[in-house]
Amino acid sequence: MIIDRHKFFNIQKSFSNVPFNQTEAWLEITGGIKNTVFFVDSEDNPRVCCWGRVFERRFIGEHLMIDGLSVKTSNIKYIKDFFQDVVSNGYPLIEVSDIGYYNCDFEIGIRQAGFVRPLLNLCPLTLLVELQEDFKFHRNWKRNVNKAIANNVKFKVVDKPTIQDCEDFTTLFNQLKYRKGLSFNIEPETLYNLLVSDEFKLFFTTGENNQTFSARVVYITKKLAYDVYAANSDEGIRNGAAYYIQENILYYLKENGVKAFDYGRIPPSADEMNNIYIAKSYSGGIPIQYNGQWVYNKSKMIDFIYNLLKYYRKQKRY
Repeated sequence: MIIDRHKFFNIQKSFSNVPFNQTEAWLEITGGIKNTVFFVDSEDNPRVCCWGRVFERRFIGEHLMIDGLSVKTSNIKYIKDFFQDVVSNGYPLIEVSDIGYYNCDFEIGIRQAGFVRPLLNLCPLTLLVELQEDFKFHRNWKRNVNKAIANNVKFKVVDKPTIQDCEDFTTLFNQLKYRKGLSFNIEPETLYNLLVSDEFKLFFTTGENNQTFSARVVYITKKLAYDVYAANSDEGIRNGAAYYIQENILYYLKENGVKAFDYGRIPPSADEMNNIYIAKSYSGGIPIQYNGQWVYNKSKMIDFIYNLLKYYRKQKRY
């Protein structure tokens, strides 16, 4: 069923694991309430809930995009009934991208509701670091951390971020964006609005002259932390700060009782993107699969148009 924003976020509080892309803070920085629809399977006994956004597409009509789900129990019937209810609202095209950990009952339920796998443009894999066990860092990780220590790199937890902190982050991010050819921007004001929420924490590494080498934004819950944004300067890569910040974040989370850290998508492949996977794998994290991407098309013609658009956008496939 569709409910209003106030009811939705009150209901969401009863869920123990809300992904960062379903938080109210994320809603605000990604466009606010405009074109947003709030779904829940039951107000009295909620088991699945999410919000999504509706876009008007030429030749298609209303396109509902759902990024993330809050699920208490991946029961086949609960998942099927929830998505059948979403479909009953008449959207010609529905896309779902879920960073919940893969569950066969989830897949059976969403398939029984009429969804299929699309041409994947997001890798459904991540690395999960178990924080309450002994860390198993790779020797290259340790070598870079020792290099950072030798270069007097310092770790900083930003408890009360300022707009200047956010500007420092975006300066680092722009260097990363140039190196990797990324297509999206992070504005200082947008980041500041995200960090107003206590669930999102900013970390830096700095040098002797207080210059910033690397930064990370992490979403932290009682059970799980997600890597949301990362930024490294060229110098931060050379002097080991890029690894030093990660190790210190893992110990910070461990000391605060968080059970696991999710690196947020890894792209193992035969091209240069594989370097991201290799670097993250040095953490000793366990590869794990998300429920991933799903699509519902009301007709074969819409399915054809949808896949044609995917093709012409030249998005990387996984």
